[in-house]
Amino acid sequence: MNTLSEHLEPRNKRTEIFVWFIIGLISIVITLIIGINDNLPGILLLLLGSFALVYALLQLIGKSKNLSPAQQLLYWSPRVLSIVFIAFTCIFALDVFGESRGFGATILALLIHLILQFIMIGVLILSWRREWIGGIIFISLGLLYIVEMWGKFPLMTYVIISGPLALIGVLFFLNWRYRKNMRLNS
Repeated sequence: MNTLSEHLEPRNKRTEIFVWFIIGLISIVITLIIGINDNLPGILLLLLGSFALVYALLQLIGKSKNLSPAQQLLYWSPRVLSIVFIAFTCIFALDVFGESRGFGATILALLIHLILQFIMIGVLILSWRREWIGGIIFISLGLLYIVEMWGKFPLMTYVIISGPLALIGVLFFLNWRYRKNMRLNS
């Protein structure tokens, strides 16, 4: 009986990876059709598609074999969302290429625009094994963005930037809360 369940498990994992991959591709294709310029559904589909593709890739190469699908999703979600959010916010730094500057000034402006993303990469590295750090810092970054930028943008901008940061922080706190259960199974 063990041999039958051992043969079924890899197939179920491949099916799950395939489903996540298809969800990611469909979401990104729909995003390309409807666009993301001032379009909340397009932005959310882009984030969903990116999440699904990165999650499928990490499931393919990941080492969380003994975790249930729910535990795998809980473990990988804040990490994948962090990666996707950092990549998403890096898009905003590309506006420096539209300005007429020299090569050195453009590279310097790009690095200045990406300071927060470098900080978030450092926080993600710290949070990978110490989830409580990610919980505190990502929620704090979301609140700090609202406090510092209040009144400068439409309300939807705060939802698009601070919402994912808060969600990532909450997911890291849930990871920390259920860490012992997930570490015993892995």
